Amino acid sequence: MSFWQTIFMVICLAVYLLSILTFLAVCISELVSKLLEKRTLRRQSQYFPCGHCRYFSHETTLKCAVRPIDVMTDAAQTCQDFAAVESSAQNLQ
Repeated sequence: MSFWQTIFMVICLAVYLLSILTFLAVCISELVSKLLEKRTLRRQSQYFPCGHCRYFSHETTLKCAVRPIDVMTDAAQTCQDFAAVESSAQNLQ
């Protein structure tokens, strides 16, 4: 093998490894982003009644089926459609 072929192979290998590392970095970044979003959502549910409402879901696309614009905002404090989720212990009685 000539010198230039060796250099070309080393460069190709470096580009290949760099693309794999970039892909892994993007995947890890997305995973961390989703985990932080869920953590923030859990913390917000302590301050807003949405987390205890029957119409609330922890989905990232549609958090509230009734008032999607007001979910987890100050307007949710006075939500007219709030329906508390009954605990399973109350359902058994």
